[in-house]
Amino acid sequence: MQPTSNAPPNVRGKEFATAPLDGLLAGLRLGLRPGAGEPAADDAAALARVADWPAVAALAVRHGLFTLLLSGLRTCPDLLAASGVAPILKEHRDRAAHRGLRQLDGLARAAGCLADAGIPCLVLKGLPLARRLYGHPLAKASSDVDLLVAARTFDAAERVLADRGWRRVEPSFRETPARVRWYGRFESTHVLAGPGGPLDLHRRLFPNPHYLDVPFDRLHAESVPAQVGAATYRVMNDEWTLVYLACHGARHYWEALRWLCDVAALLASMEPDRLGRAAARFHAAGLDAVFASTARLCREALHVEVPGGAPPAADGAGAAFAAHVARRVWARRRPPGRLAVLADWSRKRLAGLLHKPAARHVLHELASVGIGFRDWSRLDLPDRLFFLYVPLRPLLWLTRPTGPPRRTFR
Repeated sequence: MQPTSNAPPNVRGKEFATAPLDGLLAGLRLGLRPGAGEPAADDAAALARVADWPAVAALAVRHGLFTLLLSGLRTCPDLLAASGVAPILKEHRDRAAHRGLRQLDGLARAAGCLADAGIPCLVLKGLPLARRLYGHPLAKASSDVDLLVAARTFDAAERVLADRGWRRVEPSFRETPARVRWYGRFESTHVLAGPGGPLDLHRRLFPNPHYLDVPFDRLHAESVPAQVGAATYRVMNDEWTLVYLACHGARHYWEALRWLCDVAALLASMEPDRLGRAAARFHAAGLDAVFASTARLCREALHVEVPGGAPPAADGAGAAFAAHVARRVWARRRPPGRLAVLADWSRKRLAGLLHKPAARHVLHELASVGIGFRDWSRLDLPDRLFFLYVPLRPLLWLTRPTGPPRRTFR
């Protein structure tokens, strides 16, 4: 008796089957083309050759792209029915929407109490970005609310939020002068828990101040209003949003494919003049390589071209290496072991240094290797012995307990 298979009838063998990551990418490309009429023939053909739909769905869940994949598969109703993944994707979509409703309430409360205290803030990513890119604030998965305030108002903002029910969960080490000083130098965020779930309070856009150092006052002056539900928030304009999303994805080495989908959706909606202004901002910050590698990834993975043409460096060795690292991480279907984590970490660090080889940025990145604030709770050294954390960090890393990440979506 021949073994049965749930593969589509036109998949005749594994050598012709579409790999799970390629199947996911084909579905995402269709999802990024709302109202475009008939699905692209190449993407529909790639989906028809998928033999392992559960693996495609698992990748979509891991990357937080179940809603976008479901949207893409709906352009091929027969395939959606034959794949059998619709119930899984809908279940995760509904969970994300329920979480988003809680975040909507938390965002309104947090922004409201900061406004009452006279502390300006900007909302990063999250619900306003989902509404801007996909037409609805609950259209993409997110685990938290991100608020950016000026560094001079950071402590006051945290106190205001603490008075309204938020509590700090990270950093969780015992505070000493040396730890507070080093944490502020190498980290930019406090994670709070409260109404609506986690809230990330940022004092600057990125931990490394030499990566993208834009004064809060400038970002706020150039910000635009965004209506989400019954409230209106201030968010960065499209030019700064593109720069931030590209830099955020590149700094995290594009570990999450959803970050690239956000960039691609924004690129597809931007006018050439706005893109030109964004390109000027990349150049002024010395981040042309980030723009180039992002453009290459959008073109290769999602078939989204930069309006007006990609930057010349998009075909360079640095952009190619970044694309290779990203695709390698995207395709992973299970948590890596320690050796694989170390190899990934090395490749990612190299890719990150290639994005901005400026001396101050590189030196800050290299110095951050020796600073692991999560180790400060595990080994409570006094300030006079603080320097010992640097040589002890490799041992602390090897003995760190493994487990699931703190949050699924960022």
